[in-house]
Amino acid sequence: MNLAPALRAALVTAAIAGAAVLGTQVAQADGPVTAGTTAGTPAAPQTTPAPSSSTDTNPWD
Repeated sequence: MNLAPALRAALVTAAIAGAAVLGTQVAQADGPVTAGTTAGTPAAPQTTPAPSSSTDTNPWD
């Protein structure tokens, strides 16, 4: 029965490592903090470019 404590330790280690990875993913889900924020106030959102009168239908060009 010396195997049970080793398996328990391996399970706890895997659970802690999994929680750390998941916590990192959750923290990065909103994207990195930008320099445009001050004291928790987000910077103004970027505006969408206005469509041009040309035949080019891609507004991001």
